[in-house]
Amino acid sequence: MSVRGKLSVLLLFATLYVQAEDWPTYRHDNRRSGVSSEQLPARLKEAWTYKSPAPPQTAWSGPAKWDAFSGNKDLQSMRNFDPAFFVTTVEQDVYFGSSVDNAVHCIDARTGKERWVFFTDSAVRFPPTTANGKLYFGSDDGFAYCIDAKTAEEVWRHRPLVDKRHAPSNGKLISLWPCRTGVLVQGKCAYFAASMLPWEASYLCAVDARTGKPEGTGCFEAKQTKVTLQGALLASSDSLYVPQGRAAPLVFDKATGKSRGSIPNAGGTYCLLTEDDQLISGPKNQKGKDQLLQVADGTKRNHLLTFQGTNRMLVNKGFAYLHQGESLTALDRVPYAARQAEKRQLLGKQAAIAKQLKSRKNDQALKAEHAELGKQVQRITAELPKFFKWKIPCKHPIGFAMGGNTLYVGGNGTVQAYDATLGKELWSGKIEGRGYGLAISNGRLLVSTDKGRIHCFE
Repeated sequence: MSVRGKLSVLLLFATLYVQAEDWPTYRHDNRRSGVSSEQLPARLKEAWTYKSPAPPQTAWSGPAKWDAFSGNKDLQSMRNFDPAFFVTTVEQDVYFGSSVDNAVHCIDARTGKERWVFFTDSAVRFPPTTANGKLYFGSDDGFAYCIDAKTAEEVWRHRPLVDKRHAPSNGKLISLWPCRTGVLVQGKCAYFAASMLPWEASYLCAVDARTGKPEGTGCFEAKQTKVTLQGALLASSDSLYVPQGRAAPLVFDKATGKSRGSIPNAGGTYCLLTEDDQLISGPKNQKGKDQLLQVADGTKRNHLLTFQGTNRMLVNKGFAYLHQGESLTALDRVPYAARQAEKRQLLGKQAAIAKQLKSRKNDQALKAEHAELGKQVQRITAELPKFFKWKIPCKHPIGFAMGGNTLYVGGNGTVQAYDATLGKELWSGKIEGRGYGLAISNGRLLVSTDKGRIHCFE
């Protein structure tokens, strides 16, 4: 090979190496975006499959099949945070927590063979967060843990109270204060909560990531009442967002643990926080006939948008990708949200005038203003479809992730890849079960299913 040819090969490998990226925490980052900058090849092939001896044993058995009072069926799940063994991965190591054998597992990313197992005394429902060569995770035994990522040697464990009461729960013996938020690491602190029963006290904790002690700048143990903290924590630069399942997500000051209130009209444990601090979550209850997602301003905590007929979304900068019915859609979300906000203001003004007209029925000026506002609302409504950039058939998406300009969608028995700009299908692969968890890292796509499988494509 010529010198120029060798340089070309070296340049190619250097480019691929620069593009490689770890997936260090649940859904990639502390905003739970599910978005990586790593661009995988268009076509992949299965390298290995990890098979658990049993499917995940979820914390909750799922929503009721129907609501007799509301007359609704097929209710939207609000606490389905552990349907699969979600993974994190750094370099050639893949990690996941197991609700079957109460352990954290490390497997070789190249072969799928197990490297080591670290056992706790109850279920581990979120994958460990990786930081500084350590793994951080919580267990239903009530402890948050830190272990060495290579040797699995325990560094510390911490729980915020000495009460050792346990109870049976969905096939497991658990602490009355399980850690079901995972552990979020940001800066020098590790954040987690110990909570389950709203009539018992709950604890939101920030500990020194090196020692596990709630001592030092930014560390605290904040006692909470009448809450049930569950689902992966999220973080912006100054706030912690804590899902509750069947109650509104809560916002706390990240430096002190002091409450900043709740997010109205929101609920569920499926949450993501955009780069402009918009919180996307489920509905406030299960009484609606259709599945839906709510969008709120996370800083001001006010409701912005509602998307009907969907329960999953992925946001990458200006675009949102969501499914509705059996379609997958790309939405230019910033101008869409702006026009929707303008429409809400116009409707508010129109409603106020309508109230005035009840006592001033012959006021022609008010009638004219009411009619003009109605025309403006109609014009905005007619404009909204143009912000949907593409719409393609896609049956029942379950999990989303994005790597570079490729959108990956987990479904029932299948995983598919789409060009995010055009909506064109690029590739599909078979999986066993429903693909809830997708991770992109170091040349691989990892798909976790409700059958207890982890499929590796590369």
